[in-house]
Amino acid sequence: KSEHPGAAAQAGASLAAMSINLSGGTQGSAPGPGAAAGGSGFGANFAQAAMNDPTVQAHMKEAAYTQAQQGYEVAKQGAAVAVSELHKYVQEGPAGISILCFLGGMATTIVGFIQLINISGAITSPFSYVLNAYLCLFGIVTFLLEADMDSFRNMKVLGRLAPWVEQYQMEVFNRAKVLTELRGRGFYYIFVGSLAITQCMFCLDFLIGVWNLLMGVLCLMMSFGINPAEHMKAQAGAADQGIPLHNNGYGP
Repeated sequence: KSEHPGAAAQAGASLAAMSINLSGGTQGSAPGPGAAAGGSGFGANFAQAAMNDPTVQAHMKEAAYTQAQQGYEVAKQGAAVAVSELHKYVQEGPAGISILCFLGGMATTIVGFIQLINISGAITSPFSYVLNAYLCLFGIVTFLLEADMDSFRNMKVLGRLAPWVEQYQMEVFNRAKVLTELRGRGFYYIFVGSLAITQCMFCLDFLIGVWNLLMGVLCLMMSFGINPAEHMKAQAGAADQGIPLHNNGYGP
């Protein structure tokens, strides 16, 4: 009788070992870190193999080229619309130029004010912070120079500020009379533009600088009796007729 319990115990141990060997592990056990690493390694190898596949590379290049073409077309259409609107305002003469300068002054003020909100910039880059303060001030001056008080008074909300705006506008006209002339405004906008354009490349300050420079050039051209709209029309007509625009010193 004493041998039967031992035989039963041995048989139970053998069955347990067989179950472990057959299942590859105990029931309910999670895969070890080696299995997870093997799975991730397999995925990485599969992705690398796919990237090295010439067919996959060709599809990726084609997709990238298509996206670039679509982006170029959108940018081209946007630029055409912007040039068309700019040409329309230029055709209106000084009144149209004044509207463009007014928009530039508003943008200059907003960009300068946004930069001034970052108080830490006064410590990390004090020179840029002071420059943005100047840009904000110059934008306000431009707003006062180009504001059409008749249209301003007709605004529902901003019209209440018309008396104060008109008061400060007259202050600017009396204290800076050179800015009441197109030539003076042209040099003023060129100064503001050159000040902003030197801060960075293809950023908000750069765009503001380019716009102010363009407005300055337009004002100077009109101050010397050159109508930019007529000049652009003449260039377009000459280009359509195949007439060279510049002879580089050769010919009459």
